[in-house]
Amino acid sequence: MKNTFSQAMAWLHTWAGLVIGWLLFVIFVGGTIACFDKELTHWMQPALHGKTPVANIDLSRTIEGLQRIAKPHPHAYYLTLPSERSPALQSAVYYDAGPHDAINIDTSTGQVVPETAGGEFFFTLHYNLHSETWGMYIVGIAGMFMLIAILTGIVIHKRIFKDFFTFRPNSGGQRAWLDGHNLTGVLGLPFHLMIAYTGVAIFVANYMPAGLFAAYDGDVEKFYVEASDSYERPETHQPLKSIYPIDQLIADARERLGQPISWVSVHHPDDTSATISFGGDHSRAVAWNFDQVFYDANDGKLLHESGAFKSGYKTYTFLGGLHMAQWGGSALRWLYFVLGLAGCVMIASGMQVWVNKRAKKVAEAGAWSGYGLVQALNLGVVGGMPLASAAMLLANRLIPAATAERASWEIGVFCAVWILASLYAAIPAVRSRGWGHFFALNAVAFALIPLVNLATAPQSHLFATIARGDWALACVDLTALAFCIGFAWLARHSFAKAGQPVPVRPARSRATRGDAAIDDTAVADH
Repeated sequence: MKNTFSQAMAWLHTWAGLVIGWLLFVIFVGGTIACFDKELTHWMQPALHGKTPVANIDLSRTIEGLQRIAKPHPHAYYLTLPSERSPALQSAVYYDAGPHDAINIDTSTGQVVPETAGGEFFFTLHYNLHSETWGMYIVGIAGMFMLIAILTGIVIHKRIFKDFFTFRPNSGGQRAWLDGHNLTGVLGLPFHLMIAYTGVAIFVANYMPAGLFAAYDGDVEKFYVEASDSYERPETHQPLKSIYPIDQLIADARERLGQPISWVSVHHPDDTSATISFGGDHSRAVAWNFDQVFYDANDGKLLHESGAFKSGYKTYTFLGGLHMAQWGGSALRWLYFVLGLAGCVMIASGMQVWVNKRAKKVAEAGAWSGYGLVQALNLGVVGGMPLASAAMLLANRLIPAATAERASWEIGVFCAVWILASLYAAIPAVRSRGWGHFFALNAVAFALIPLVNLATAPQSHLFATIARGDWALACVDLTALAFCIGFAWLARHSFAKAGQPVPVRPARSRATRGDAAIDDTAVADH
C-alpha cells in the first residue's frame, strides 16, 4: 500500500500505462492512420488515378458478376457506391463463416482494380488486431487500461495548465521525454478520454453479453434487428430464380430515405427470402446513419422502412459516430489525426520515461533483463511500426499490380520490416542509443514514398496530383514528407545529444519538492 493517495495513483498510472503501453501504441497508430483510411486506399489504387468515375452504374450487372464469382450459399452481397473519398465501386461477398471476398471495380472501365491491403488494414488493426473476436476483446481491455491511465494521470498532475506550455527538448534525456509526455497528454486530454471511452462503448454488447443472452437467448442478429429497426426474414431454403433489377428501385429508395443512396445490399441472394436494402452514408450527422429501406428481391415490393431509434440505441449510434469521425468533413478528420498523433507521442514518451527514470537500474541489470526488454520493446514497437507502415506503402508501388494475393504481399512486407526492426532493437549496442538510428531510418523511409511514387506512378505522384487539384492524393505524399522532416529533426537532435554527458540533478528533500515530487514521480513504480 502506498503512503499517500497521490503516490498510489502514480503507481497505478505507471503500471496501467506500461503493461499495455506497446499494444496501445499499435492501436493508436492504426486508428490515427484510419482517420484517412479511404483516402489511403485510393492512394494505393493507382489504376484509378486521373480518371473520372461513371455517374450511372449498372448495379444489377454488378450483382450478376458477383453471383458468378461467389462461393456457394453467400450470406450477402454488399455494394458501396463511389464517393468523393473513395472513387471505386466497392463490392463484397459475405459468408456465414470464413473471410469475405472484397472486389473494387473501376467504374470508368468496368475492370477489377488490382487488390491492395489499403487503409482497411490499419482500420482493422485498430479495432481487432486482425484477430477477429479475440482481438476485439484484447483491444477492449487495452481501452479500459487507457481510461485508468488517463484518470490517474489527471489525479497526479498538479501542474496541468503550466505543463501545457512547457517543452524543453534541448534539456535531453528524462526531462525532454517527460515534457513530451505531459505536453501531448494535456493537449489531447479531452480527445483521449473520449476516444478511449467510446472505443470501449462501441462493443459493449460483446463485452457484456449477459443481458443479450437473457433477453434474446444469445441471438445477436435478432437483437440488432430490433435495436436498429432493421429487417430480416428467415430463409425458406427455396432457390431464388433471379434478383429483381436493383436499378429500378433506387429512385424510390432515395425518395423514401430523403437522402442520396450510399450503399445497397442483397441478403440471402440464393434464397426466396432474399431482400434488397438501401442506405445512406454516415457523413450527415454525428450519429451513425442506419436509416434503411427494404424490398423483396423476388418482385421489388416494399417490405420495411426503418423508423426512429429508441433513446438507448440512439445514444449508442452517437457514441459510435463520435469515435469514427465520418461526419464533419476533412477538417474534422485532420483534427482527429493530429490529436491521434499526440496520443501516439504521449504513449511512446511515457514508456520511455519509465526507462530513463531507472537508468541506473537498467545499467546495473544489464542488457538481458526486464529493463533491457522494456528498452528493446520501446525501440522495436515505437520505432518499428512507423517504419513498417512506410514500407507497406512502398511495397504497394513496387509489387507488380498483377501479382496474385497482392494485398497479402503488402501485409507480409509490413510484418517482415517490423520483425526485422524489432530484432535490430534487441541488439544491446543498439538498444542503449538506438533512437537516433530509428529516427533516421524512418526519415529515409518516408522520404522514399513520394520519390518511389514519382518513379512508378505517372498519374499518382505529387506533381501530377497537385496539377489536377487532387489534394486527397497529394496529401498522402505531403504527409510523408512532413513525417520525413519530423523524423530527420528528431534524428539530428538525438545524435547531437548522444555524445553529451547526462546532467545530474541535485537531490532535494521531499519537503522542498512539494507538488513537483508527484509530477516527477508520476511514472515511478514505488
